[in-house]
Amino acid sequence: MATVGAVDGVEVVSALIGQYYDGLALELVVFSLAVVVLRYAAVLYANHLVDSLSELQAAVGAGIGGSSSGGGLDSAAIARLPCFVLPPRRGGSAAAAAAECAVCLGAVEEGETVRALPCCPHAFHARCVDAWLRLRPTCPLCRADVPVPARPTAPRRRHVPRGTVE
Repeated sequence: MATVGAVDGVEVVSALIGQYYDGLALELVVFSLAVVVLRYAAVLYANHLVDSLSELQAAVGAGIGGSSSGGGLDSAAIARLPCFVLPPRRGGSAAAAAAECAVCLGAVEEGETVRALPCCPHAFHARCVDAWLRLRPTCPLCRADVPVPARPTAPRRRHVPRGTVE
């Protein structure tokens, strides 16, 4: 070791490490450790996601299943809301602006069944607003609470002024 003292300090350290250590072995150990830590973190995150999704499914299932807190309306209550068949427009369809269903954003065509909400002047495709009302008991546009009539209303034809079907 007396002759090594005459060599630069960096070369001394690399010479000592070269005697006792193979650089590839340390790199493999560090890489393996990193893989184990990353896999452990991935398993923890996956468990967190499963727990979160389970809680979400339970909450959604309770809301759709007819829970009275925060859920929508049941099918019997929705069936009691007024609906009608949209009559043909006067002056031709080209002259009248096409009404739009705010739930699906599709055009409301003459002859389609439209459900009118009793809490506001808005009306929508019956199938679209029915799906909405099963999730939340409010108007999709103005968020007014939808009161459910005590007795069912029969489908009827109703004159709808231009621009009132949302």
